[in-house]
Amino acid sequence: MKKRRLISVLTCVLVFIGLLLIKVGEWVPQNFGNISFEQILFHLIVPMEGTDTSFVESFVEYCLPMPAFISGLLLFFCYLRDRVVSSDIKNNIFKCKQYNILIIVTTVACLFIYGFGITDCIYAVGIDEYWYNISHPSKIYENYYVDPSTVSYTFPEQKRNLIYIFLESMETTYEDFDHGGAFEESRIPELTELADNNLTFSFGNNDNNGFLVPSLSSWTVGGLVGQTSGVPLNIPIDGNSYVSNKSFLPGAYSIGNILESNGYQNEILLGSDAKFGGRKYYFEQHGNFNIVDYNSAKKNKWIDEDYKVWWGYEDLKLFEFAKIELTNLASTGQPFNFNMLTADTHHIGGYPCSECEDIYGDQYSNVIRCSSKHVTELVKWIQEQPWYENTTIILAGDHKSMDSNWFNDIENSGYNRKCFYAIINSVAVPKTQNSRKISTYDLFPTTLASLGVTFNSDRLGLGTNLYIETPTLVEELGFKKFDKEVTKHSNYYDKYILYGKRKN
Repeated sequence: MKKRRLISVLTCVLVFIGLLLIKVGEWVPQNFGNISFEQILFHLIVPMEGTDTSFVESFVEYCLPMPAFISGLLLFFCYLRDRVVSSDIKNNIFKCKQYNILIIVTTVACLFIYGFGITDCIYAVGIDEYWYNISHPSKIYENYYVDPSTVSYTFPEQKRNLIYIFLESMETTYEDFDHGGAFEESRIPELTELADNNLTFSFGNNDNNGFLVPSLSSWTVGGLVGQTSGVPLNIPIDGNSYVSNKSFLPGAYSIGNILESNGYQNEILLGSDAKFGGRKYYFEQHGNFNIVDYNSAKKNKWIDEDYKVWWGYEDLKLFEFAKIELTNLASTGQPFNFNMLTADTHHIGGYPCSECEDIYGDQYSNVIRCSSKHVTELVKWIQEQPWYENTTIILAGDHKSMDSNWFNDIENSGYNRKCFYAIINSVAVPKTQNSRKISTYDLFPTTLASLGVTFNSDRLGLGTNLYIETPTLVEELGFKKFDKEVTKHSNYYDKYILYGKRKN
């Protein structure tokens, strides 16, 4: 009897796991869109401090009730079945056989639910593609990668300041039809005007308006790494040892490393906990950045000790704090590389600050428009400063938005979504007026070139300098093939970038 009860309990546990996996398979695409398993894996093994708790609440509310209710009901049924039948089968062989058959049928049915749950989850979160990628290594690094640490850099006599603003989930999709967007009325008219009057490398070709985002750079940390180091973020299953305060892509050589070695002061400002996703570790280990995050804001008494909204504090405050930090950096007389990351336009629905107006009738559109307005106001403030003449500004979406429901109709129409990108006050001039097809990784060498830095390579990492005529890897291979090769396992990547081993 004890064995039968054990079987009943194990059966109910398997049913719970199977149903939970089915719900997870539904919840992940609904909340994050078509993301890669590599992204899910990365966030499972890196620090999660500062996570927006609404996602945890959403997971609990959507995924747990149904599996818990059904498995609990099944457990109660098994208990009643065992109790009623056990009293009748001691001296009745026929009833004993019936009872055993009932156990077998119940167990098989529950195992079926468990197996279906696993299979459904595997395909929903892309574990099948992940297995294919690690079992079919790519040679893209051997064929195209240029190690930035081996390249020679020449800076202008007067080094230019760099302000790099990572715009959370900012896409050219939000623009109007005339600019290649997906809306009759633009959600980001202010940013569109900035792009029209500055450098985007599209040169009027709306099909190339913005940049394409590879799968392994389709979340914030992956996007930041890709744009500043020219490589994807591909951490293995045992990745805890690779993302820590001692190790985060030790073989990557970023623009932060380059600028620090040439006398720049590096800083990043963000309104959330920098430890989330290992961002603090990456920037500290690749350029010794001064990290000014949500915790710093409390220490500086910019906000109250118990203040917390959204991911930390809202962008309305972030832009004001940026003015303080930029003024302090400029006062030192030392060239600076100032990075900042917005957050209000994060999914789901964004965060409507006190200045957001209801213009479009849906919250996400209103938040996107509000961000466009505030980013542009900050840019105009920078342009009024005495040090602006010697400063280049980069505006770039960190990745495409994951607010999948909001984009349903847009994606079903076949629209090709891309991230927003513009360079303001570049000292370099493109050698060609041909419209370029750009990926996340091309921003790394292009940013450096925009400062007037020259280097003896057309490419850094997997990114191509857009100021010259050399084709980008997207132009050469096509985006689908390029993305497929970058997503595959690479022995070169693991050995020299992930582990940071030196070449002989």
